[in-house]
Amino acid sequence: MTQIKNRFTGKGSIREVAEKNRANFSMTNLSLVNLFKVSLSMANLEFAWFPSIRLLSSINLGDCSNELTLELMRRDAQAHPHPERFDEWAKGGPCPYQNEEFFWNLRWRKDIWKPGTPQMRDSDLLLAICKEKGWGIKGYLKIEGKGE
Repeated sequence: MTQIKNRFTGKGSIREVAEKNRANFSMTNLSLVNLFKVSLSMANLEFAWFPSIRLLSSINLGDCSNELTLELMRRDAQAHPHPERFDEWAKGGPCPYQNEEFFWNLRWRKDIWKPGTPQMRDSDLLLAICKEKGWGIKGYLKIEGKGE
């Protein structure tokens, strides 16, 4: 296997350098960053401000709990011009998104789909996502194992 060397020092692989020098985004404004394909599931992340739905919906959430997945799928269905396609999809039909863009980026689950309206307030949803992913929000939600 070929290892890519650090181009600045020639010592250590890129992976070794990355592991030793974790990125610190504590003062970075991510509001205009496209995080659609970025997996932050293992990130030790703390938001400096209460995050917006726009920001969290741009992050690849990957696997979520059944409750959170159902809530997010229902929100996508509610915003979809043909919400009935979700019922058809859950019964083995085609993906509901044929010429539309989905809102939440997560692993969808046919096996837990139930039609209905979303149950959570937006701010409660944002807190639930951050809590489940282990992400902090300054002044609202501490990262487990990290004091302030």
